[in-house]
Amino acid sequence: MIEVIKSLSLAIGLGVIIRFVYHLAMFVFAFTFRAPINIKKYGSWVGKLNMVTGATDGIGKAYCHQFAKKGLKICLVSRNQEKLDSVASEIEKKYKVKTKVISFDFDTPDDTKYQTLFKQLSSLDIGVLVNNVGIGYDPMLFEELQPSVIESLININIRPLTVLSRLVIPKMVEKRRGCIINISSITAIAPGGCPLLSVYCGTKAFIEKFSLSLNYEYATKGVFVQCVTPAIVASNMSKISKPSLFIASPEALAISAVSTIGYEKITTGYWTHELQAFFIKNLPQYVSEKFLYLMCFYYGERNKKI
Repeated sequence: MIEVIKSLSLAIGLGVIIRFVYHLAMFVFAFTFRAPINIKKYGSWVGKLNMVTGATDGIGKAYCHQFAKKGLKICLVSRNQEKLDSVASEIEKKYKVKTKVISFDFDTPDDTKYQTLFKQLSSLDIGVLVNNVGIGYDPMLFEELQPSVIESLININIRPLTVLSRLVIPKMVEKRRGCIINISSITAIAPGGCPLLSVYCGTKAFIEKFSLSLNYEYATKGVFVQCVTPAIVASNMSKISKPSLFIASPEALAISAVSTIGYEKITTGYWTHELQAFFIKNLPQYVSEKFLYLMCFYYGERNKKI
């Protein structure tokens, strides 16, 4: 009996080691040697546009540049018309590609306003959709959140990617090719959630589950759906201006994340963020909960002083 237990323990231990080595090898391969796919397989740039919501700042703008660099036309959708025109002009001059801008405020539950947006998009044959529009807030207790902020978090973080995915999927299925990229957050994959960012974390968890479910539904129909769950990015939303080893710049994240399209259905998009995700998912839950609480508390206090 003792020998059986020893053999079983050895087999389990060996299995754990093999699994770890496999994931380590795949991690290194994914972020170093693996060649990115040709994004144009989701649709020729002729007559096709890549639509990016929240396209005037941070990650959204960086994605626009990466796709334009590959010769793809870009449709930018955001609230600020002046910023839209500026980014579109910058992209056209730098990459010599066509752009289209649509000004739209996603902070609304009004279906009639979305119908206006749909009409503007109806003539576009969208090959890639990047759902990046989103908002956050400084870490705080749930009871301290204003009802208007909660309403905006639901309107902006959940509704747009849901209704826009519904808009583009039928045409993608008809062509049997297309790609939807939904930007979530590392908070979505934390087993115990993210204390002090409860509503933000909840909306980002919706994006993760929605994306994974959608990918399973449509993978056999030629549509690839990816969920990107980055950690902290130097941007206006995070109020961090300088990137570091574990805080990616929007440009670095976009370059890396675009190379994962067609491969990973869920990824942080950046190698040091992937390391952070590994520890968050594999540490005991009470440890990851405490770590995220202390991190959010630190940034909450820090932002009060800015």
